[in-house]
Amino acid sequence: LKEAVSLLLMAYLFVLFAMYPFYMQHGYAEIGNAKFFFYRDVTVGAFCLIIFAAVLYLAVRACREKRLFRRPSLSVTDWTVLLYGVCVLVSYFFSDFKSEALWGENGWHMGLLTQLLFVASWFLISRFWEFDVKILYAGLLASSAVFLLGLLNRYSIFPFAVEGANNGFLSTLGNINWYCGYLSVFLPVGALLYWSAKKRYLRLLGLAAAAVGMATGVSQGSNSVFLIFMGLFVFIFCLSFQSGERMKRFVELLILFCLSCQAQRLYRMAVPDAFDFYEGSLSDRITLSPVTLYALVPLLFVYLFVIFGIKKKGGNFARYKMLRQILLLLLTVTAGVYFFLLILNTRTAGGIRFMGEISSLRFNKLWGSSRGGTWAAGYDLFKQMPSARKLTGAGPDCFAMYLYTVPEIRERVMNQFGRARLTNAHNEWLSVLVNTGIPGLICYAGIFISAIFRFLQKAKKYCANGTGRGEETIWPLYAFAAGAFCYTVHNMVSFQQILSTPFIFCMLAMGERLLRERKYGRNG
Repeated sequence: LKEAVSLLLMAYLFVLFAMYPFYMQHGYAEIGNAKFFFYRDVTVGAFCLIIFAAVLYLAVRACREKRLFRRPSLSVTDWTVLLYGVCVLVSYFFSDFKSEALWGENGWHMGLLTQLLFVASWFLISRFWEFDVKILYAGLLASSAVFLLGLLNRYSIFPFAVEGANNGFLSTLGNINWYCGYLSVFLPVGALLYWSAKKRYLRLLGLAAAAVGMATGVSQGSNSVFLIFMGLFVFIFCLSFQSGERMKRFVELLILFCLSCQAQRLYRMAVPDAFDFYEGSLSDRITLSPVTLYALVPLLFVYLFVIFGIKKKGGNFARYKMLRQILLLLLTVTAGVYFFLLILNTRTAGGIRFMGEISSLRFNKLWGSSRGGTWAAGYDLFKQMPSARKLTGAGPDCFAMYLYTVPEIRERVMNQFGRARLTNAHNEWLSVLVNTGIPGLICYAGIFISAIFRFLQKAKKYCANGTGRGEETIWPLYAFAAGAFCYTVHNMVSFQQILSTPFIFCMLAMGERLLRERKYGRNG
C-alpha cells in the first residue's frame, strides 16, 4: 500500500513537472484559466485517490501495530505550512467575499482551494513519496524545452502557430511575467546541478539547462528577471568557498551568462530585425550592449586565479571567506544608499540637483514599472483595515475585491490603471499580508525562510561527513534552497501564480522528504 501511494505521487509529479508546462487550450486565449483548470483537475483527482490509499495504508499499519495513534514528527517548516493552512481557513471564514475567497480572482485562482492544494501537496509528498531524483531531471528537460521555445519565439522563430500570439507571450506559458516566475523556479535547478554535480553527464545536463535558461532570461522581456540572476549568482557565490572546484564552476556560470548575452548580440547584428520585443527594454539593451563582453576580461583573470589556486594550494578557498562578507556588506551598503537617495530625492521639492529627473530615484506611482502605485495601494489597503481584519485579512485572493470597496484607493487605482483590474500588489508578501493578515504572512514567509536555512545546513553537513546518497542527496537540497531563494527575491516585485507557486511548494516538499529519509529511512 505504501509503495502504491508513492507510485501514485510519482505519476502525479511527472504529470506536473513534465507535461503541465506544455498544456494549452485555444492558444494564448485564456491561457491562465486553462492552466489552472488543468492543475486543479489533475491535482484534485490524483489527491482523492492518493489520500484514500494513504488512509487505508495508515489504517492497516495501525491495526498491525495495535496502535491507533502515532505522534507525528513535525519540523519547523512543517509547522509553518500547517499553520499557514490554518490561517488561510480562518481568513476564508471571516472573509466578506466567500465565493471569490473560495475560487480566487478570475484569471488568477489563488483562492482557498488552491492554497489548500499547496498545503496538501506538501504533506503528501513529504510523508508518502519515496524520493527519486529522476523527477527533477524530467522537470529540467521539460523546462529546457519550454525555455528553448521561448528563446526562438523572441527571435521571431515559431515552430508551430499559436492562437493569439504577440510579443507579450512566449512559449507554452504565455505572459512574460508568468514566464519569468516559472524561470525563477527552474533556472536555479540547472545552475546548481552544474555547480555541484561530479558525474560528467550530469554536469553537461546542468550546463545545457543553465545556458538555455540564461539565454531566454536575458531576452524574454520582463525586467524582474535580473533580480533572479542577481539572487542566483549571490546565492552560489556565498556557497562557493566550500572548495576550489565549486568556485571555478561559479565563475564558469558567470562566463556563461556573458557569453549568452554576446551570442545573442552577434545574432542580432547578423539579423537586425529578428528580435521581437520593445526597443529600449532591458532585454533589448543587454542583448545589444558590449558591457558583458568587457566583463569577460576580468572574469577570465579571476578564472585563471582560481585554477592556479586549485593547483598550487589544493583548492582550499575557505581562507578567502572574507570576500563573501565584503560582497554582502557592499550589497547592503548599496541598497542602503539607494533607498536613502530615493527617499531624499522624493521628499525634496523638485528633487536633488542632478537627480531630480531620474525616474528610478523618485518614488511615485510610475516607479519600478508602476510598482510604486501597486505597492502604495497594497500598503494603504492594509493600513486602513480594522485591527481585527489585519489579523484575518480580506480573504484568500481577495485583494481586488477588498480594494474596490475602499473609495479613495479605488479611485486612485482606476485613475492609474483604468479598466485594468489590480488583483494584487505585485509584491507577493504584501499581497499575502492583505489577503491572509499578519499571522498568514508570518507563516508564509516562515515556510521559505526555514526551508532555505534547513536545506543549506543539512547539505553542508552531508558534504562534510560524506554521508547520504552522494549527489542525489546533496545537490537537490542546494537546488531546492536556491529555487526558493530566487522565487522569493523575484516575487518581491511579482505574485503567486499557477505556473510557479505549485512547483515551488512541490520542490520544497521534495526537499523535506529527502531530510526525513535521511533521518528516519525510507519509512520516514
